Amino acid sequence: MTTRIPAVLAEALDGEARPQSPFPWTKQPWLDQMHDLPDVLSLLDRLPADVSRLSTRDAVAAELDAGRVLPAFIAAMVWGWGTTAGMGALRTRWILTQTRAKGTDAVSEVVDPSVVDLLEAGAKSGRADGALEAFRLMNNEGRVLHLRSSYFTKWLYFTSAVEGPDDPNAAPIFDDRIVGWLKDPGGIRLEKNRTESYGEYLDLLASWGEPYGRTRAQVETEIFRLATGRG
Repeated sequence: MTTRIPAVLAEALDGEARPQSPFPWTKQPWLDQMHDLPDVLSLLDRLPADVSRLSTRDAVAAELDAGRVLPAFIAAMVWGWGTTAGMGALRTRWILTQTRAKGTDAVSEVVDPSVVDLLEAGAKSGRADGALEAFRLMNNEGRVLHLRSSYFTKWLYFTSAVEGPDDPNAAPIFDDRIVGWLKDPGGIRLEKNRTESYGEYLDLLASWGEPYGRTRAQVETEIFRLATGRG
């Protein structure tokens, strides 16, 4: 596997780190799907009309500090699904209910209490054990049905970014768009649901960031920005 940094990424890293520009999200689908969760509804009403990595990290941290895991998770998912609110809210409902049907009827199914425990375990592992171990946990015995690496790494990122969005210990996001960008133009093939690939990804981000004094999270942010337009 080549580790040469793509020129467009080198150019992005060769300068001042830029925070993510806020982007708008649509509230109503989330209110509809989270109708039976008062703490989540309260969180949704407090989120700004435009969300960013910083605002989401702050919301997640505040909810976790208050012992409210589900609202923290929803804040991360609102950011993670971006402008695809209808699909995002529904699929998040599948995660919360652990439904097997994967249909619109999940809105009337009850939340599975085991989800809170599994999400909390992943967040604690990310902070205590590091990104790779937290990924291994959530990809194996700590797996949550319907929550694969594209989205559980968003959860791990926001819960481990203790010092802010650029925290050197934060678990970088590893989703379809990033994997696709690494393949083209990067020429690097990684499998997003394999722990071994995530370890290789962490090493890659560290090696690419070192010459520019950037953390792994900052390198991932630039890749995410290049891949999606909204790092």
